Amino acid sequence: MNKIFLSIIILLTAINSFAIQKVTLQLKWFHQFQFAGYYVAKEKGYYKDVGLDVTIKERDLKYNNIEEVINNKAQYGVADSVLFLYKARNEPIITIAPIFQHSANILISRKDKNIQTIEDLNNKKVIFYPNDADGFSLLALLKKFNVDAELIRNREKGDYKKIINKQADLMPAYLTNEPFLFKEAGVDIDIINPMNYGLDIYGDMLFTNKNEALNYPNRVKNFKEASLKGWKYALENKEETIQLILEKYNSKKSIEHLKYEAKAIESLISKDLIPLGSIDKGRVQYINNLYIKYGLMNSKLDINDFIFEEYVNSKGINLTNEEKQYLVDNPTISVLNMKAFAPYNFNISNQAKGYSIEYMKLLANILNIKLEFKTIESWAKSLDMIKEGSLDIIPHIAINEERKKYIDYTNFTHINFSIALAVNKSSKINSLEDLNGKTLSILDNTFFEEIIRKKYPKIRLLTTKTVKEAIDAVSNGTAHATIENLSTLEYHINNYWLSNLKTIKLNKDSGLLVNIPLYMGVKKGNKYLKSILEKANAYVKPNEVTKLKSEWLIKNLGEHVNLNKNEYEYLRSKKNINYCIDPNWMPLDKIEENKHIGLSSEYIKIFEEKLGVTFNLIKTNNWTSSLESIKNENCELIPFIYKTKERENILNISKAYLSFPLVVATKMKEPFIGDLKTLRKRKVSYVKDYAYEEVLKDSYPLIDFIEVSSIHEGLNMVQKNQVYAHIGLLPTIGYQIQKNFSNSLKIAGEVQDDWPLSLAIKKDNELLTNIMKKVLDSISEKKKESLFNKYSSVTYEESIDLKKIFYLISFFLIVIGIVIYKNRQINILNQNMKKYIKIIDEHVLTSSTNKKGIITQASKAFCKISGYDKKELLGQNHNIIRHEEMPKEIFKQMWKTISKGQTWKGEIKNKTKDGNFYWVEANISPIFNEKKQITGYTSIRHDITDKKRVEELSITDELTGLYNRRHFNKVFEKEINRAKRDDNNLALIIFDVDCFKQYNDNYGHPKGDIVLKEIGRVIKTLAKRSSDYAFRIGGEEFAIIFTPHVKETAVNFAEMIREGIQNLQIEHEFNKASNYITVSIGLYSENGDKIEDAESIYNHTDDALYKAKESGRNKFVLYEKK
Repeated sequence: MNKIFLSIIILLTAINSFAIQKVTLQLKWFHQFQFAGYYVAKEKGYYKDVGLDVTIKERDLKYNNIEEVINNKAQYGVADSVLFLYKARNEPIITIAPIFQHSANILISRKDKNIQTIEDLNNKKVIFYPNDADGFSLLALLKKFNVDAELIRNREKGDYKKIINKQADLMPAYLTNEPFLFKEAGVDIDIINPMNYGLDIYGDMLFTNKNEALNYPNRVKNFKEASLKGWKYALENKEETIQLILEKYNSKKSIEHLKYEAKAIESLISKDLIPLGSIDKGRVQYINNLYIKYGLMNSKLDINDFIFEEYVNSKGINLTNEEKQYLVDNPTISVLNMKAFAPYNFNISNQAKGYSIEYMKLLANILNIKLEFKTIESWAKSLDMIKEGSLDIIPHIAINEERKKYIDYTNFTHINFSIALAVNKSSKINSLEDLNGKTLSILDNTFFEEIIRKKYPKIRLLTTKTVKEAIDAVSNGTAHATIENLSTLEYHINNYWLSNLKTIKLNKDSGLLVNIPLYMGVKKGNKYLKSILEKANAYVKPNEVTKLKSEWLIKNLGEHVNLNKNEYEYLRSKKNINYCIDPNWMPLDKIEENKHIGLSSEYIKIFEEKLGVTFNLIKTNNWTSSLESIKNENCELIPFIYKTKERENILNISKAYLSFPLVVATKMKEPFIGDLKTLRKRKVSYVKDYAYEEVLKDSYPLIDFIEVSSIHEGLNMVQKNQVYAHIGLLPTIGYQIQKNFSNSLKIAGEVQDDWPLSLAIKKDNELLTNIMKKVLDSISEKKKESLFNKYSSVTYEESIDLKKIFYLISFFLIVIGIVIYKNRQINILNQNMKKYIKIIDEHVLTSSTNKKGIITQASKAFCKISGYDKKELLGQNHNIIRHEEMPKEIFKQMWKTISKGQTWKGEIKNKTKDGNFYWVEANISPIFNEKKQITGYTSIRHDITDKKRVEELSITDELTGLYNRRHFNKVFEKEINRAKRDDNNLALIIFDVDCFKQYNDNYGHPKGDIVLKEIGRVIKTLAKRSSDYAFRIGGEEFAIIFTPHVKETAVNFAEMIREGIQNLQIEHEFNKASNYITVSIGLYSENGDKIEDAESIYNHTDDALYKAKESGRNKFVLYEKK
């Protein structure tokens, strides 16, 4: 047993040694805040994230720090604009990024020395650096003004004391450092800054040598990006960074000194004015011209030979003479082509195929060489061939100690894959332990074969020459399982119709490395080919890799359709599949100019792409005709239909894959409808043969329901007062209102929050039924959500547009004012004006404030909706009506806008006197005096509470009052994008109730609903920040999206949720984890620059939840990236 674990540790160590690349950064001075960004990049793991192990070297004054990089003793360095001088000497240096946009080099003297101008330096003793590289901008200044000073070329850490003690007149210093020492000593100083004399040049610059830039351009890019990320964090978290420097880098400076340095450095970096690390070619040329002008350089600088991006773009791959000769001597390079290692490397009709094959072709294009793909029958044979030298490259091979004896590996990972089992679907095998006493088929001589033999001696191994043979052995019953990488197993199962098999991804408890990096391998000692491959790989463009992965890997692991042979033959024999739709049901369905448009048309396109079969639209006049057509077999499929018992008698109907709220529409003047029972004895229309007819009539027998032929007809009858309301799905009614009834009708309430839609096929067509079920299952939730959002956007109109009334009355008042001067009937007009003012006061929500937000005027309508008397409002700050749920950012933006003399428009949730709420659409404008100065602000509001209630109904879970699954999908994508954009943390919690089925079975569903309500109440109490979003996403499953400051905050919050629910102390004697109701929690927390797509994050969190359940329940598990 110990030997097995030792072999695993050795294997892990070997893999890590190849994955991480070691480089050195040479600093220009001693450890201090001047290099804070690099420390942060190392300690926060930013370098490690891009595969770099960085050693940061403090300056040794005995050596020239720039020459350390030139001689490749360090691969990266920090220096200032002296790099221009080295470039003039043709030294092989390349600038990566200027960190300090301005030089910090200055000269310091005691104030009582009276050295205040550059001319005062003549004949003065100036302590200076032994190397010109350290004080180049100061030398340039002396040169520019022909200063004759005595330079004492000897620097020591305590030089400032020599100035204090008057042993010298001046010393070179760093603006961010030495002035603090003199301040601390109580000595006043004068500063001479070259920037004040027209020498505004770059300060600290990150640079490298040509060897690094040419041979490892991707490494340079990664080093730059990680360093800039470190600098960004350091500047935004100065206190934390200062503690890091004190604890890890033995800085001799005090906390106060480092704080002073940090503040000064921020001004030199100028990140608020200039993007961090950006280099301006024009400014480079300007500095070059300055140096030429003052005799420090003789010629123009070649930008393409100085700035990294320009240099790399202008150069091809840099091979040594020996490497070039190797390619001359070996014009064709042989590469392993396996018979069956799809989707990476396989052969069809004597053609090499797969991801690795195409990747090798990319490298060949870069190197301008020819490849010979050698198809080899077995893996063991390929190992023998590379050992004997008859094969040049194996493009994908894992590391083990035995292979290292005859193979050299590249320093880059070519493939990462997950290890899985393939077993029969009816099998109960879920792990390697379950295979004890059973047969496992395995590719001969794979790297983990020996480990399985030792770790699981009771498993019988059946070795095969190819992966296909191993998988076929399971399919035909010769073996109980096979082990391979997940994508290869999936590929073979899908493409060879092995519908009796399924895959099981192994976890780390199996004793194997379940996520395996594969490298490229060459014969031991072939250092030239190894180096050539590494250099070529550095030139592969990221978008090319993404394209290959999309073509070969992602599609095979994601949205494939697992067809068996009969289904495949059925599709091959079909010329097309006929389908029907509702011809007038936008935005879901419509036939327009003989073309199918709407949401269902998008799904039809997906069906065609996945199955390779044409779908043919059978045109009908209405929904009733479409139903008749599928009954009499004119069409075979309807993409959107509601499942009823009657329809199930003649159709195979899929599980629902879409749902929309069922809503009711009325005229603008009618009130919000909270319950359809309030419409008893009223006429309400619906479209004939729509499935909700039966549901509505059964549930609301006292309503007088009227059949119509279309949604448009029904809404038209509402407008003409022929019926009171019309019922239909939210997107279809919203579409018609926006298009045809925007000024007269509105959505006034919700009947049901989820009206599910399915796909229907004729009852006797089982093959097509099974095929379409697989197609629907293969469409990702992310894809469904994107299509849903594309077609479900609805704008709701309200009962009355009081803004328009206000503007019309205001205009009328102006007209009246003009007439007053021309008409003697002043009294009559005054009375009319009072009437109009009264109308505004009673019906328009208006108020005014002074510049500080103190209310100076409020209309009766505003008092009525807010619940306050006018006396209670006047003199109060306007935030008396602010609702605590409104984000502070909205008000900051509002004040920023109106303070500039502009009008702000937006939606605001306000609080009433009794603690209730209402929503308004507000227009807030400045009030100006005769001098055009702002004296206050006026707000005109429009009550949109009904609109917001309808919106909330469509996104709210009825039982708990939390948001529902539909809103989760929408918010989740938005929050991910926001976190990435703002580089903020993002966290997701998914949890469900432990043993909830047992609770419902024993205590009853009504009590189960009470439990869910109580959990919803706890979540609302705890998730109360404006950035917290809580959801019930299904059954007993809940989710919370939030923005923690750090990962520890997320962990604490997850524990609060767990404790809060446990502290309800709701009895549950059938809970395996406790005697009370408890929950198991999965937690994901990551920074914006590291987070993945929505589907991956959700899956990671769900996996963590599963682990929490597996490890005993009533706990949370944090997802940790492997």
